[in-house]
Amino acid sequence: MKVVILADSLALPREEVGGERCFEAAYPFLLHEALRQRFGSSTPLIIERGMRLRTVEAVLTDWHEQVALRTADVVIVHVGIVDCAPRVFLRRENRFLSNRPKWIRDPILKFTHNHRRWIIQNRPRVYVPLARFQRHVEEVNEKAKQSNLLSLVYVNIVAPPDAMEYRSPGFQRNVQLYNEVLERQSTQPRVTLVDLNRLISEHGGSDAFTIDGVHLNEAGHQILAKALNQHISALMGSKETAEPTITSSLL
Repeated sequence: MKVVILADSLALPREEVGGERCFEAAYPFLLHEALRQRFGSSTPLIIERGMRLRTVEAVLTDWHEQVALRTADVVIVHVGIVDCAPRVFLRRENRFLSNRPKWIRDPILKFTHNHRRWIIQNRPRVYVPLARFQRHVEEVNEKAKQSNLLSLVYVNIVAPPDAMEYRSPGFQRNVQLYNEVLERQSTQPRVTLVDLNRLISEHGGSDAFTIDGVHLNEAGHQILAKALNQHISALMGSKETAEPTITSSLL
């Protein structure tokens, strides 16, 4: 069995998490180790393809190379926070500003830093608007059907803490709305939702399980690895009873 993880930076190692063993602290490695201990030589191949700033649009762009050419059996899609986070600048504006002289760029950045909350309140923008996000998630489902996947797994978005909501008004509401899209789409055959947001919320919230309100700490990675382990083990035919941490509509 081949398992491809198409994720944003939340799947990548970070020095702040695990130090010199940051790779071993990230959930793709933890998932591999848990499956190896359970299945030995029959362990699924875990193919981690985390990418900074990946959105659902990039999942579609990368599908042929990362999924179709690898003849994946299971695809884990872990994106959304980049799509829905409130932004002062959109991507093309960031690129434009980065090419300006320092004497132009720095005063603009200072002003937006000092007035971020007011700017976002008066001009709320995101990289991927909700309607487009829903359309693209539907397209991912269709690609999964065409690829005849055994399972398409969505990992939903963890709600940011109140401090991030204050700096970026509407962030928590955005997470709720985008997560509702993922939940609705997970009712399709062979599509599953890992409700990471609920798991994190039930055990203390993003303050307790992230290093910065977004990126998982070691305990957060362990929670996600455990949930994915349960799901993939069930696909492998494990008779072990899974805890009720996943909502699924597998056939």
